Amino acid sequence: MPDAPIAYILKRFPRFSETFILNELLAHEEAGAATRVYSLLAPPDEPRHARLAKLKAEVMILKAHGKGQDGLPPSGDEALFSGKNPQEIGALLRKVDAIAADAQAQGITHFHAHFGSDTTTVACLAARAIGGTFSFTAHAKDIYHTYVTPEADAEMRRAKLRQAAFVATVSDYNARHLSDLCPEARIIRLYNGIDLAAFKPVAPAGQQPGHLIAVGRMVAKKGFDVLLDACALLRARNVPFFLSLVGSGPLEETLRAQRAALGLQDIVSMDGPLPQEALIDKIGTAQAAVLPCVITESGDRDGLPTVLLEAMARGLPVVTTTVSGGPEIVMDGLTGRLCAPGDATSLGDALEDVLAVNERAHLMGKAGRRRAEELFDLKINAGRLRKLIRDPARATHEAA
Repeated sequence: MPDAPIAYILKRFPRFSETFILNELLAHEEAGAATRVYSLLAPPDEPRHARLAKLKAEVMILKAHGKGQDGLPPSGDEALFSGKNPQEIGALLRKVDAIAADAQAQGITHFHAHFGSDTTTVACLAARAIGGTFSFTAHAKDIYHTYVTPEADAEMRRAKLRQAAFVATVSDYNARHLSDLCPEARIIRLYNGIDLAAFKPVAPAGQQPGHLIAVGRMVAKKGFDVLLDACALLRARNVPFFLSLVGSGPLEETLRAQRAALGLQDIVSMDGPLPQEALIDKIGTAQAAVLPCVITESGDRDGLPTVLLEAMARGLPVVTTTVSGGPEIVMDGLTGRLCAPGDATSLGDALEDVLAVNERAHLMGKAGRRRAEELFDLKINAGRLRKLIRDPARATHEAA
């Protein structure tokens, strides 16, 4: 009898910015596993990655199940619904019922969610409804951002951590934070994986000297405002370079205005979001990648930026900050440079150092590729997650 599908509960699927989830699902399917996706909301109206066409999973969108009567948290589960009004609670509980019914028909006994948010609340209650288990991958905003109050958010997170069969998270930095928050939780550090066959080392002949690339949603935690200030410093120092800023988001117009105020339009292009296939090509023309992550006032921060792993896989040196998983990605001076968060001068110094000597940049890139092969191989990391999902009891041993 074939195994039941690997069941993912996600907020919106697909999402253009969450390639790591699509790649993880594809890796499961390429290894012979069936997959099933429960999307709590309809996917946004945005471009799609070409790789999505390869996904065989049936996606059950639960938007219609959100309409109905108000609800109250089940007794003892009040912390899971912290900050939710009765209408929001009722919508989530109806989605729990719909997922549980479908899962029983599919023979599913375990749910895996990405992000410790509503997706994990639904996974927890749906698993309980069918007498099964659940797990989730914790990333960044879901474990650091203040949603209600620091105290209420901490209690909500502890409630989920205690009940999960295991919790995967994308960096040792995150794992320490979660273990401190809930010592009894079964926490496993599991890096995001990169498709090393798709992200092949660049040909040096195709790289453009001085070309920097920065990729990400235009939100505060990416530190793109600091990057523009650093670009102004590099120009003042007569460092030859140009920057491709790839992505979109709520701060896009603010960043465009900053670029204009600094007079950087001729050396900083804002290219909008790119599908993964085009991004692979774009990375191949760069000499280095940069993402100057910061911690926002709400506590939000990046966990382990996938784009830096992708750049390393392509053989580029990467420049980032010491925030969160940055030091786990970059070996300072060997695979790129680390700098202080929120410090344009420190960032400018790091970028100037990487750009100064082409041959040194190539050596850093080669070392980064080796590090990607050792730590961030999608097939290996997705395979490890798949084994845990198939046998959640092993998580107790793995977390020890």
